[in-house]
Amino acid sequence: MSTPPVKYELRCAFLLFMTAAIWGFAMAFQREASRYLQPFTFNAARFTVGIISLLPLMAREIRATGTPLTKSDMLKGAVQGAALFLASFLQQSAVSDAGAGKAGFLTALYVVMVPVLGALIGKRTQITTWLALALALPALYLLCVPAKEHFSLAPSDSILLFSSVVWAVQILCMDHFVQTVSPLKLCATQFLFAAILNWLCAFIFEQPSWDRLLRALLPIAYCGIMSTGIGYLFQAIGQKGCRPAYAALIMSLESVFCVVAGAAMLGERMDSRGYIGCVLMLSAVILAQTGGLFRLKGGNERV
Repeated sequence: MSTPPVKYELRCAFLLFMTAAIWGFAMAFQREASRYLQPFTFNAARFTVGIISLLPLMAREIRATGTPLTKSDMLKGAVQGAALFLASFLQQSAVSDAGAGKAGFLTALYVVMVPVLGALIGKRTQITTWLALALALPALYLLCVPAKEHFSLAPSDSILLFSSVVWAVQILCMDHFVQTVSPLKLCATQFLFAAILNWLCAFIFEQPSWDRLLRALLPIAYCGIMSTGIGYLFQAIGQKGCRPAYAALIMSLESVFCVVAGAAMLGERMDSRGYIGCVLMLSAVILAQTGGLFRLKGGNERV
């Protein structure tokens, strides 16, 4: 396989950088949305907008390839959508208490969990996987345990840690299914089923209202159009022309943008202890992605 031209690779790297920024800033919008909407309602609206933003792309792909959605595609999308539904619910239910920056870094543990879970199901792993975990554990301690306190986790921290495991499962499912389903079809169908599950739960457990939906219109629009539609498109184009290790390194900046967004948009601040934890967690994320341990065929995809 020939090496892509430098200018083309730089353009693709810029698209990946923009994707990391889009997804990083989404966390601040998610926290803002939590002021008006409960988790199921927000995610239902978000994924509904996301589906609409992807429909033109999927229709174009179906016309170009002549391969419509099949029952098998829908079944795989349903499994993927169920994992996305649970992961996004856990994240959204905790982001208000944890804060955008902290939530972004705790969620970033999914990048470390992917190779670990991969090893448990027989994927080849090397020592750098465990080195990444060795960096992640003290990072979590610094982020989750206040100074001069005994070891404990706030409920929101525990939820975010569990969500990182579910995100890792969702990515492993993507890696498996993308071998037989186009990434665009799989992405669109998973959003469809995630939206359906969220709407059902919203009407059962919450009280959706047009008034609250309108108040959260900007976060819904950003997370639906930018984070889902444009973010997915930029990632798909960018990863075609960027070397895998380089692309993974750029995408790791998503968690950094979470902290930047929390500070710029929400006025969040961390003490020096928290920033040291952020640096260690980012180092673990980079090591896990660039160590050549467990390369995902479909890319590390998050909404």
